[in-house]
Amino acid sequence: MDKFVEMEAFVAVVDAGSFVRAAEALDVSKAAVSRYVNELESRLGVRLLQRTTRKLSLTEEGAIFHARCMELLAGVGEAEAEITAHSGEAIGQLKVNVPMSFGLLHLAPLWAAFMTLHPKVTLDVTLSDRVVDLLDEGYDLAVRIGRLSSSSLVSRRLSAAACRRRA
Repeated sequence: MDKFVEMEAFVAVVDAGSFVRAAEALDVSKAAVSRYVNELESRLGVRLLQRTTRKLSLTEEGAIFHARCMELLAGVGEAEAEITAHSGEAIGQLKVNVPMSFGLLHLAPLWAAFMTLHPKVTLDVTLSDRVVDLLDEGYDLAVRIGRLSSSSLVSRRLSAAACRRRA
């Protein structure tokens, strides 16, 4: 059984005050909510809820566990909201290797505009004519001029102008 589902069911029961209202809130059957809470109590080896036909109340352990579950579930909700708020937005470090002359002539003038468009990206650009091993040296991207040797890496032609000049 999924611990997260069990915690959600337990919190829903406590917050709603009944298994029936918790089932309605979670859009599952009362039997499913009851099973989740029973399995949670069984796994933990403690009684979290005192149940009578008329009343539902937390045990001491249940109150402690409810508070922790609320914190954990809120943290999961915040994490999901943070990630979905950033979806489509570039965030983090971008480690790039570019040949010296190409980088200075063609890319350096674009860096300020890139940083303005993507303020949460940190550029780590290495200008070097040495061919680096992208994986071993931790690069995300490299610009290469000329034909590539066979590789399992993904490549894209950025310009056909250099190819036309050679022809």
